[in-house]
Amino acid sequence: MSNLVEEAIDLLQVYGGRMTDQRRLILETLETLDSHPSAEELHFIVREQDPKIHLSTIYRTLRWLEQEGLVSSRWFEEDRRQERFDPALPIEHHHFLCTQCKKVIEFDDPMVRSIMDRFEEAFEAQIKETTIVLYGICSKCKKKSK
Repeated sequence: MSNLVEEAIDLLQVYGGRMTDQRRLILETLETLDSHPSAEELHFIVREQDPKIHLSTIYRTLRWLEQEGLVSSRWFEEDRRQERFDPALPIEHHHFLCTQCKKVIEFDDPMVRSIMDRFEEAFEAQIKETTIVLYGICSKCKKKSK
């Protein structure tokens, strides 16, 4: 059983909910994808296994997961109209988006934490959340263009 499914089951037990087959399918699919799918893309994928699943079920499940901190939503500049979903990792992470193939690469770097610390000290502020998205060309697309 995946971590995302286990965490969701724990939360559902607290709230008196239950793990339906459709919820489990959504969670397992989301956790196995390398991409950051939109709700519509996730719906397209899970419908291959459960043709009766509705897009509204996908949205409700994603919103609940986001509310509980198990999933993060991201808006990439290239996809202003499409919210993309990402299982929440225990550590804050950032993204690189290839502007050619749309591949998303997650990364974490101690320099980001250093910048945040310096900002908080200089402005006597407290940062609650950080989203950094770098845009460029991934190594595969870079090689193709040469």
